[in-house]
Order: sequence, then structure tokens, then C-alpha cells
Amino acid sequence: MTLRLELADPSLLTFEAEIVGVRRLGDRAAVVLDRTAFYPEGGGQPADRGHLSGAAVLDVQEVDGEVLHVLDGAPPAAAGARVRGEVDAARRRDHVQQHHGQHLLSAAFEQVARAATLSFHLGEATCTIDLDRPLPAVQAALRAVEACANDLVFRDLPVTARDFAPEELARLPLRKEPARGARVVVVAAAPLEDGATGAAWQAWAAGIVDASPCGGTHPRRTGEVGAIAVLRAQKWGAGARVEFACGGRVVRALAEAGQRLQDAAQALRCAPAEVGEAAARAAEDGASRRKDLERLTAALAEAEAERLAAAVPAPAPLRARVAPPAGSAAAWARSVAHALAARGRLAFLGAVEDGRVHLAFARPRGVGVDMGERMRAAAAALGGKGGGAPDSAQGSGPEADRLEAVLEEAAR
Repeated sequence: MTLRLELADPSLLTFEAEIVGVRRLGDRAAVVLDRTAFYPEGGGQPADRGHLSGAAVLDVQEVDGEVLHVLDGAPPAAAGARVRGEVDAARRRDHVQQHHGQHLLSAAFEQVARAATLSFHLGEATCTIDLDRPLPAVQAALRAVEACANDLVFRDLPVTARDFAPEELARLPLRKEPARGARVVVVAAAPLEDGATGAAWQAWAAGIVDASPCGGTHPRRTGEVGAIAVLRAQKWGAGARVEFACGGRVVRALAEAGQRLQDAAQALRCAPAEVGEAAARAAEDGASRRKDLERLTAALAEAEAERLAAAVPAPAPLRARVAPPAGSAAAWARSVAHALAARGRLAFLGAVEDGRVHLAFARPRGVGVDMGERMRAAAAALGGKGGGAPDSAQGSGPEADRLEAVLEEAAR
């Protein structure tokens, strides 16, 4: 069994070990060591990466009780040889910050909002926790929870992460029950002295802020998390999913948000502090312009319907290829077809946009031909799909060169 050095000392990044076995995981070689500081994926935390005597470690997985170090290429040596391990320091620090930040954030949600964490995911850019409280209750408490979690960071409290004896576990205020093993990560007002028992242990336990079973890598003190930023919350089943970032990721997120704000301010021709008001004005102006365009388009569709109706005496059906003056070809064909149907005419129209045909068939309401049925046949003849109600139907297809023949057949 591999000795897990990183659990006792998460700051350990280099070590010497012996290769005790060579395996394969998928199509890659993997080695088993007698001791390792590489953290294998588990508990929502991704695996460490790094090198073993120059060979790149791409992944670390625990399979059937063995810690497999998956390599980019052949093993650096045969079984029995000694190798030097080097863990990617930046990746380890990031994972420590995110994982311990999650513990503090989950503890804050318990304290402030009585919301329990059901699951945790450490992503490449941000992290998420899933809570058992509905979204409105979580959203109402977000900023207070964030402040509480950051207070735990800024107080730089000591962190104890180790296996506890059964009688000790029974006396810890665990946030959740252990799923495997007896390792617990404890944040308390004071450090736990080695060999502390009796009154000393009780005094330490009285200052516990959070105690959660966990097999991940954690810092010596909460200050190493740096900062915790709650980004957003969304509905997740009956509960809520909260997205957040910690440590170095907060700095990057702030820089990215600042750049986006600057870009928006430049596009809106305003100061960054005025982006909200400028965006609201632009949205209002855009909505007004869209309504004006819709009114103009409707008037043009009426005029086009009048022109088409005048060109072909009733009751003959109207079939035509129409060209939109602006906007969507599909919407234009539909508007003209409906305007013709309102005049008591049968309309079989088509419009082409970016090489694709958009069909619109319509007739007055009441007894008559089934436009939905005819549309399905017409769209299929164009290599596409369509359908609709007996009096109005739409469809499309890519074979634009067949448009006139398809319209003629539909009208016939």
C-alpha cells in the first residue's frame, strides 16, 4: 500500500520513492510507488500533476487500492528503481485554495442560512456546491455567507487534518458523517497540540469552527485560501447551486470582470461606473427600434400581399417567391402569407436566405385544403422538414433550385 505523504504535509512537493509496480490505465503506462506526494483524484478534487524523474505525470488515480501515476510515455525506470517526484506547485496550491475555501463556504452556509452542502465540484475555472435550500433563500443570504466565509479566511485560523480515534470522532461536531476512513479537517480557534488529552483536548474542541470528514489536501491555516468570491447562484432541483472561486482565481476573475466592464464602457461610450444605466438606455432604445421595425415590416407585408393579390384574380391560389426587404426570410414569407389569407386568398410562398428555402402556406380559416399536410410534402421535396395547422404551416429545406416546382405542385 502506497504511503500518502501529501495528506500529512500538503506543502510537500518533492520526494524520493521506489517503483513497486508497473501497470496500464487505458492506453497509458502507470507506475505504483511505495510512497507518494501526488494526490489521486477523489472527493470532488482533481488529481495532481507533475513529473517522476523527468517523465510527465498526466493523471493520478486510485484503482483497487493502488495509487496509479499515469505517465506521458514509458516509465522512467523499472520496478525496484528509485525515482524523484515533483508535484506541480501552482496546481497543488490552486486545489488547496479551492477545496479548503469550499469547506469554509459550506460552514458559512450552515451557520448563516442553515443550508447543508450536498455535493462539491472543483472545475478548471470555478467551483460549485449544491445546497439543500431553495434558490430564493440562498440568494437572500449570499453576501452575508460570503462575508462570513471570508472572515474565517482573514482570521487565519489553524487547520488540523488527520485521522481521529473513534472516541475522538464521537466528540467532534461533524458537519457530515464520514463516508470512508476517520480523517477529518478541523478549523478551530487554536491549534491541536500533539498528544493533547483531557482538558486540553476539550478546550481545543470548544473552539472548533468547522469539522468535516475529508480526504483532500488542505492548508495549515485558513489564511492560505486568500479570499472567497461567490459568483452566482442558480436553481438546482429543489435546491440551489452556488458557483464560487477562491485564492488566485479571485484575482483572475476580478481582472477579467474589469476588462469586460472596460470593454462594455467603451462600446457604450460611457464611464465604467455608468455601464448599468447606459446598458438600460441602450436596451430600451433597442426595444423601441424593434417595435418600429415590426410595424414597418407589417405594413410592407400588407402592401406586398395587396400587390400579389391584384396580380392574380381570385379564387386562383397565389404561389410566389418573395424577397424580404429586411430581417428574416422565414418571418417575411409568413407575414405576407397571413396577410393574403386575411384577404380570403390561398397563399403558397417561398423565400430564400443563405441558400436555404423557407416556405409559408396559409388560407382563410374554415373548411379547406390541409396546409400542414401540403407543407410536409413540399418541405420533404426540398430535402427538409415542415408542418403546421390546417390553415397555416411553415417549413424549410436546402434545395433552393427546386423552389418554383415545389410551389407549383403544392398549389396544384
